Amino acid sequence: MNNSGVISAINGSALPAALKGYLGGVLSAKLPFSLREAIKEDPAGFITGVGGLLAEAGLALGCAGGKALFLSGFGENNLAPDRLEAALAEMLAVVFLRSEGFSELNFISRGRGRTADISGARGGLAYAFEVCSARKEAQDLTIDFLGRKYDKKIRQAKVSGRKSGLARAGLVLVSGPPAFTGFAPDKRLAALARGLYESRNSPAATHICLLARGGAAVFPRWQDRR
Repeated sequence: MNNSGVISAINGSALPAALKGYLGGVLSAKLPFSLREAIKEDPAGFITGVGGLLAEAGLALGCAGGKALFLSGFGENNLAPDRLEAALAEMLAVVFLRSEGFSELNFISRGRGRTADISGARGGLAYAFEVCSARKEAQDLTIDFLGRKYDKKIRQAKVSGRKSGLARAGLVLVSGPPAFTGFAPDKRLAALARGLYESRNSPAATHICLLARGGAAVFPRWQDRR
């Protein structure tokens, strides 16, 4: 489908008005856009997937689906090529954490300096999560690649967690274009998460979550306060 057809489909959808404006702007101006291929390949599927993801994220955050995306800091005037992809990864992380039994999910207020993205509670323990998106497909992920992402992001989660009184930290890495398709246990992702964790000397009070096109893994498993 050409640009005008895609834009017409977006404008006729139930997506939030500001998101329609953002997508129309980057597509009509032919600006760099990390999700261009995904949306042009299947506009209806993309629109349905994003709409469903926002609705699920809204349930997790206790707000309307249209508001959830903008709580992450996404703005229609920020036309950075990967900004929407990063925001959708954060939506997917929120939905995943809710499916894993987390409550009190919120985006951490962005003050001066960088902070972790999401806070939440499970089993009497409070967590700070940093979310990271990667354009690699699941079959192309390696521990070396994941390690570079981990080293860059996990420190932010731990520092932010300590400042906010959150006892545990985690990294949620979303591979490939974000899409809400459920979270089936994935053996390869599980092996990668474990390998990454052990390659960093099994850090205490830290968890690694990998999400890729419907597959998911967490290592180590969540713990409850005893």
